[in-house]
Amino acid sequence: MSDSDTDTATRLVGTGWDEHGNDTAQSVLTGTNLKVRALCLTTPDLVVPVLFVPGIMGTRLKVKKRDASAWYPPENTWEGIVTILKHLNKSAADRQKMLDPDNTEIDDNGPAHPDESSKALLAIAPGATDAERAKWRGWGQLYGVSYAEILSLLEKSLALIFDPASQGKKLTATWKTLVMDQQDAAKLGAQKPFAPLEEAHLRDAADVLYPVHGVGYNWLRSNKESGERLAQEIERITAHYRSKGKTCEKVVIVTHSMGGLVARACTQVPGATDRILGIVHGVMPAIGAPATYKRIRAGFEKIEQILLGRNAAECTAVMANAPGPLELLPTSQYKAQSDKGARHWLRASYTSVNMQGMEEEVDALLGDGDPYANVYLNNSESWWRLVKEDLIDPAGKEEREKSRQQGRKVVGENSDKPDFLRFQRNMDAAFKLHNLIEDKYHPNTYAYYGADPAQLAWNEVHWKGGKMIDGDLKLGLLTEDDLNGMVQLSFGTSKNSFEIQKPKGPGDGTVPAESGAAPTPHVVQIFRHEGKSKGHESYDHQSSYKAKIAQAVTLYSIVKIVADSTWLKENLPKL
Repeated sequence: MSDSDTDTATRLVGTGWDEHGNDTAQSVLTGTNLKVRALCLTTPDLVVPVLFVPGIMGTRLKVKKRDASAWYPPENTWEGIVTILKHLNKSAADRQKMLDPDNTEIDDNGPAHPDESSKALLAIAPGATDAERAKWRGWGQLYGVSYAEILSLLEKSLALIFDPASQGKKLTATWKTLVMDQQDAAKLGAQKPFAPLEEAHLRDAADVLYPVHGVGYNWLRSNKESGERLAQEIERITAHYRSKGKTCEKVVIVTHSMGGLVARACTQVPGATDRILGIVHGVMPAIGAPATYKRIRAGFEKIEQILLGRNAAECTAVMANAPGPLELLPTSQYKAQSDKGARHWLRASYTSVNMQGMEEEVDALLGDGDPYANVYLNNSESWWRLVKEDLIDPAGKEEREKSRQQGRKVVGENSDKPDFLRFQRNMDAAFKLHNLIEDKYHPNTYAYYGADPAQLAWNEVHWKGGKMIDGDLKLGLLTEDDLNGMVQLSFGTSKNSFEIQKPKGPGDGTVPAESGAAPTPHVVQIFRHEGKSKGHESYDHQSSYKAKIAQAVTLYSIVKIVADSTWLKENLPKL
């Protein structure tokens, strides 16, 4: 019987728990003309919660002590239009105040979108309604458009590995077609020796209950802090299931994008690694992404620029004041792959004509060596530095101007570079996070990433000039900056314009392959998805978990993590 047959011929009845953790279910009798059967599932005594950790901006944020929105990502077309209209006239100062890390917190009241089967499986969560139970599981914290599908897929697929209507003799269609029929290293993009799942793995894994929880975080704050919160959530969630008489000591973590940095920071919390059976990372910027520099200097792209920042002024006002986004900058490990080998990711160039009359590119690496000192914390006249000091605190400028107009004392008026020191504290937090997690991965980690030439990402940031110059590219004097990636530089008596070039590296549209591949030496398995040219599904960064290939490797990885674990072997009932 297929999944679609099960949905129509068999109705899944929600199984709840009483105060002692016993299974309970309630259904109604129907007339003989209705052939739909009610299916009640008993729950295993072994419980391994699956904790899904979203990417940056994937968690709803509200203003502290208020129900006002700080960041509610739009869940439908109408909400999208309303959100765009609200942001159209927001100034840089408005954005800074709205997305203040110290004045925001997680909002868990967002809409959750479990399908009918998932609603039945959510019945084991506390709450009187579907909405209350989904909220308790944390689903309302997450951006539904991006994550509702994967949450429901994990909930349903892990609960129904074998088809109950076949008395557990046959796999459900999801497992057969999505996972087992695709078990080929080339099809899945496996980069290490591939060990296919066997039926024994699935039989063992099916003896475990996998309640799926969303664990959001304040992505404006440091991922170190978010990792500590994730460790606390592991304790809280597993304690609940133990209070129901279940064996629940371990979790599996599934991450998207920056959520991977949160999970890696969590493993550095004393005792946390032992509570995690394994981690699955999806499209993680493991060593950062040059797109972060591009957006601070020139704003976001496409429609996202209205919501997230149209130019350097709007992006700097938010990102320079929040350590979380800064932690997505390229780390000292990041190198861009080029025809000249692996090298620094920030450069400038112009076209020259050599003695033979042939054009050739003349380029210079900008701030290479130590990106923290030379690029991020560079407050000199270097035209390519990360931030302009006068863009860091527009809200503070407004307040100081208001104080002057009202004749009040102006706080910080005579301080020595207070704005840059504000940014420096956040950049120091980012540096500490990078050091904390450098080459640090849970010993049972699986991952996937995009290396798709149809989903280009900034693997480097390239400032390209329109004509020859007479001077050192690094030493040009900034005379104009449109804050959208175009600058004019003076080299003695000549001037030249330089513009940030479009992305050119294979990736997923945001994270370049260089960063996605970085975990390879440290993980059990990693899947490289190279798009249609290699027979792989093409996906963009934000929607990666909607791709069947990503869903397949995630389900595969979870079962491998659990079925191969010593914990499961020690706790499975002895036959």
